[in-house]
Amino acid sequence: MAILPEDRERLAWWVFTAAMLGLLVFVLWSFVGTVVFGVFLYYGMRPLDQRLRQRLSSDTAADLTMVLVTVPVVLLVGYTAIVGVQELSQLTGSDPSSFARFVPWSPEQPTALVEDLQKALSPGPAETNRQEMLSAVLSGLSTAATALAHFFLSLLLAFVLLREDGRLAEWYRNQFGSEGSAAYTYALAVDRDLHSVYVGNVLTVFAVTVLGLVVYNGLNHVAPPNLAVPAPALLALLTGLATLVPLVVGKIVYVPVGLLLGYQATNGPEPGGLWFVGLFFVVCFLALDLLPVAILRPIIAGRNVHGGLMVFAYIGGTMLFGWYGLFLGPLLVVVGVQLARIVVPELIHGEPVTRKVGAAEALGTTPESATPDESVDSDETGTSDEAGSSDDVTTDGGKADEDESGNETNG
Repeated sequence: MAILPEDRERLAWWVFTAAMLGLLVFVLWSFVGTVVFGVFLYYGMRPLDQRLRQRLSSDTAADLTMVLVTVPVVLLVGYTAIVGVQELSQLTGSDPSSFARFVPWSPEQPTALVEDLQKALSPGPAETNRQEMLSAVLSGLSTAATALAHFFLSLLLAFVLLREDGRLAEWYRNQFGSEGSAAYTYALAVDRDLHSVYVGNVLTVFAVTVLGLVVYNGLNHVAPPNLAVPAPALLALLTGLATLVPLVVGKIVYVPVGLLLGYQATNGPEPGGLWFVGLFFVVCFLALDLLPVAILRPIIAGRNVHGGLMVFAYIGGTMLFGWYGLFLGPLLVVVGVQLARIVVPELIHGEPVTRKVGAAEALGTTPESATPDESVDSDETGTSDEAGSSDDVTTDGGKADEDESGNETNG
């Protein structure tokens, strides 16, 4: 015997579902930076995962992808930190070992922490100074631990998406839109544009970083005495990261450095190095500004997304949301642009929503390029593949079909 009439039961379930969705949105927004950074890592690692899936199962490919990406990143971060300490010691004239107290898990770090705590609790300073010092120490430790926890959560999210993207895509097609529908086309267009933006930016950063190392170190070989480019390795890394902002590119890095060199050339003990300052600006503009914008980014990232919108996405997103706006801004722009291209025109005219692009056909990915027999998990989109449908429709990572084929062979 039913406790509630059918219509009231459905209403109760809808209220419960809405409450759970609201709670889920609240949790996601509380960790929005972690989530969008995890999505960025997923798109950055997905091309390698797709290559490995050609020879391995989806789960094994995801595991190997995480190892192949995480280990070099950790080594790169460690190398960057070592180079940064060396360059900073040269600029400040201090011993590199003096910075060891600031490195977590170093032998000097626990001793430094104990010394700071002893200073904070000693009877010498005033009570206010002790509390301020202790608060600063605890705040630094809390910030480092929180940042590390969010980073590993982002890695975990990327790992889960790599393993489960095929099953998620299959669930989306079964519940919201089969291939050829407007919902499928919209998701496919968003996925391809995010792939183009995120993966293209990652590759561009690495390319410009390597190019910056060559340019800055090459300029130092022809620089006059006492007029060299400072910290070339760090400047190359910063120049590569600056390419995430379209049009701005490396100007935010090499222009201040060039002005510093110009000041040193005119006020230094040996004036007359203005020719090197001019050479510095010309080479940096051609190699670190014009080349990434005109050649590298179009080749690596493609021309799917409007450059002006990406400028607004990166700069406006960072100003509005903070550091994670660098990843959330492009995501919101891509989602909004594809909604305006595919869904909004037909809604305004009161027509059935189809896969047809109703406006701004050149503004983003054109969904007509995805034929009904394409899957969301191709090398371009990486979400599901009909050839690997066993990974999508089974809950054991695609091992059910492998076991069946093994039984047929044994029979």
